[in-house]
Amino acid sequence: MEAEPAPTAAARSGLPAAYERARETGDAELMASAALDLPSGLRFGVHPGRVPALIHEAYAAAVTPVSRCRLAAALARAWVYGGDALRATAFAQEAVALADGLGDPEVLAEALDAALVAHWGPDDFTQRLALSARLADTTAHLTDPEARLTGHLWQLTTAWECLDLVAVQRQLRALDTLAEESGQPRHAFFAASRRAALALVEGGTESADRLLARTRDLGARAAEPDLEAVVHDLSAARARRTGDIGALRREAAAFEEFGAAEGVPSVSAEASVLWLAAGAEGRARQLLDRLAGTGFDTVTRDVDFLLTVACLTEVACALHCDDLAADGARLLAPFAGRAVLNGGAVTFHGVVDDYLHLAGAALALPGAADSRRAAAAAYRRIGATWWLNRLAVPAPTPAPRARTVHLHPADEPGWLVGDEGSAFVIPHLRGLDHLRVLLGRPGVDVSALELSAAAPGRPGTAGPGTVTDSETAEIADRQALAAYRTRLRDIDAELDDAASWADRGRIDRLRLEREALLHELRTATGLGGRPRRFSSTNERARVAVRKAVVSALDRIAVRDSPLAGLLRDTVRTGASCRYDPDPARPVTWLLDPPGAAGSGR
Repeated sequence: MEAEPAPTAAARSGLPAAYERARETGDAELMASAALDLPSGLRFGVHPGRVPALIHEAYAAAVTPVSRCRLAAALARAWVYGGDALRATAFAQEAVALADGLGDPEVLAEALDAALVAHWGPDDFTQRLALSARLADTTAHLTDPEARLTGHLWQLTTAWECLDLVAVQRQLRALDTLAEESGQPRHAFFAASRRAALALVEGGTESADRLLARTRDLGARAAEPDLEAVVHDLSAARARRTGDIGALRREAAAFEEFGAAEGVPSVSAEASVLWLAAGAEGRARQLLDRLAGTGFDTVTRDVDFLLTVACLTEVACALHCDDLAADGARLLAPFAGRAVLNGGAVTFHGVVDDYLHLAGAALALPGAADSRRAAAAAYRRIGATWWLNRLAVPAPTPAPRARTVHLHPADEPGWLVGDEGSAFVIPHLRGLDHLRVLLGRPGVDVSALELSAAAPGRPGTAGPGTVTDSETAEIADRQALAAYRTRLRDIDAELDDAASWADRGRIDRLRLEREALLHELRTATGLGGRPRRFSSTNERARVAVRKAVVSALDRIAVRDSPLAGLLRDTVRTGASCRYDPDPARPVTWLLDPPGAAGSGR
């Protein structure tokens, strides 16, 4: 059948009035004919207004199975375009059931298209593949260009979802042929815009620019309702690939305005990515908080579910919003191996594995490398050069996440120890007092004598706050010091020999031994290398503090072995004691009961 010329924008604006005139006649078939034109004026994602109500009125009044079938299909499409796929499902199912009994391929094609739009969510992929294949079989022998266009667009969409580049190219060629045969600007618009999308995937910016200009011209000539959305999608994709900051900011503003005005989460999520790419992290964070401040489980599992969650996950990873990044990884994981597209497959937004890699790298998850390899393989398979090059840039190393840990007297007898939310009470031990002092003075040497004097039951005291001294002796005798120095000279010679053989294991062992000997020398000698002398009180304090700290750590290890291990790695005891925080394992220590002055360090 010869295609009807596409209605102009002015004609579309008069469609509801035309339906009302048909209603005044009381002729159900005339109402049905007018109602079937109504969806042609809808823009994807924009609230449909009264259009579904008018179609439903004609649907309820339909007297023939064909009219009821076609109106049910039109009603399903109107609801999906308006962002309410749940309402569409029942009408789409009825349309297919009626069409199956009619034996009319053109009517069946309309019903199958309605079923496809109603099952456009991420969980309906298998059903969508089956429906798309059935639609292709149905339209293969139809002469109606619109039915053929619908079949090719669905085959193209599922080909992208499967990352089947050969099938993508075949459907693009079919769209070109359809446009040549029909001579309709509308069909040529779809062919040009989808070829522009592939050009951007493959990195052909000049080709994409020519196709984008052609898309604008053809869409204007065809009065295509989605022209503005398609042009913005392609322009934003181009801006990201070329790094055009000015264009990124313009598109981000346009996406944000449309997303807010029409209440379309996927468009707002895309805006957040565009603001991020333009260097406006604050604007990106505002949109992230607005869309998913309480988590991603509120995102509707509709046609743009993967796009919305993927965009928000990318922003969350870049801004170190770890809880949201983890939420995104959890929701995306079941869809690994799939492409991320916008609603009409106008633009390609990478593969799910890429976003899983971003989240895995940000959270230091063990599967990040596997996700990266899977994404790279997918991009190589379809020739997605920009995406592959982006993946080659190492993901930023995530900032270590600080723990908040209690170590202070508890309200009940004993001490509260452990992470915020899972702390436990243990009996008071003198070693806990020592640890508390050291943790409150990071990077500062504190003598064992001072620590011992600050703790209950301190050794060598004659009364509160008083420490008595006693006889002194050399920490190490002169013969031992001479042996230390001789061994150091030997180690230096052995290091030279090991270096000449590039014996890394031997070099590491010798360096560890050298550092230990130097530590002993520093402890045992003073100015000019003379033996350092110590008091028996100092020595008793050193031993007492060490034993007390070891006992406290052993008690902590019973309940929280990792925490005890962290303290063993960062707290040094001896004549001089010290806490050196580990930058790779940051901790905020709570050293006073809640409400006490100076409770956080």
